[in-house]
Amino acid sequence: MSEQYLIYGAELSPYSVKVRSYFRYKEIPHKWIVRNATTQKDFDKLAKIQVVPLVLTPEGEVLQDSTPVIQKLEQVFTQKSITPKEPDTAFVSRLIEEYADEWAVKQMFHYRWRYSDDQNYASQRFGELFVPGWANKVPLLNTTLKKVFASIFKKRMKSRLWVIGSNKITEGAIEESFSNLISLLNKHLETRKYIFGQRPALADFALWGQVYNAWTDVTGKKIIEAGFPNVKRWIDRMLEPKKEGDFEQWASLEDTLMPILVSEVAQTFLPWVAANNNAIKNGDDHLSITLNNKPFEHKVTSVQKYHAKSFSALLAEYSDIPDKNRLNETLKKAGILSFLEE
Repeated sequence: MSEQYLIYGAELSPYSVKVRSYFRYKEIPHKWIVRNATTQKDFDKLAKIQVVPLVLTPEGEVLQDSTPVIQKLEQVFTQKSITPKEPDTAFVSRLIEEYADEWAVKQMFHYRWRYSDDQNYASQRFGELFVPGWANKVPLLNTTLKKVFASIFKKRMKSRLWVIGSNKITEGAIEESFSNLISLLNKHLETRKYIFGQRPALADFALWGQVYNAWTDVTGKKIIEAGFPNVKRWIDRMLEPKKEGDFEQWASLEDTLMPILVSEVAQTFLPWVAANNNAIKNGDDHLSITLNNKPFEHKVTSVQKYHAKSFSALLAEYSDIPDKNRLNETLKKAGILSFLEE
């Protein structure tokens, strides 16, 4: 039995690198295994669902889904906690993680598969993962297979933008949201190395996973490197995050973190969550709302159904907080509270 954790993941998976960054920060012994043609058979033997990351513990337990994985390991590895001591600040971190996992993924996925340069680059990277190991011994065959798999992947993923809700109607809102997030995050990171101070919190790992993946693509890299140096330094830092101080109190975070909560979480993400939850509850196959004074319409898919399940888990965590008075003041000020009390 292995004495280290095995992480099956992929560099192009924001949830995989989120978990890997967490393992690195906590200094948990682990081995990073790229899920590709060579390792697929081993992955299939372990996987309950065909998604990465998949974590195999030294005891042989299989863990999937990044948030529960991290929450479980936090109970085992208590050193260098990623949870701010203030309960209200800790919940804000969890809320930003939810925003990252369920909304910022739309930004990343949209840019990756909307524009031709991004499509070509991403499909080449994905294509390399599916070339059989034996083909590496025949250079010409290897090159040919990479092109074949890249072409297949490009065609498939271009046609699946609708799965995450990206289309001609929604793309403007998604791109504006990304630009707004990066701009506000750059301002917030002017005076601190991580979102909640001088050490990473849960929110850092989740949001970084999405922003880092966007940065590895063509358009995302251009946007981020065009004038957001603090975000770029944070991207680099989170590859090997370190504890360089303590978490800040909410009082010192509020000035530059509140704008992200207001415009991105309260005015963009949560109205979509509410509409998505209602659509699923009513059995609708289509969602149509006005988001930031613009129409936002897309099909309701199995992905959106997972979003509803994930948000239910967040609501349960909010419900379990014993004293919500100070937290509720912050959430009300941000325009968030009504979405959690529905």
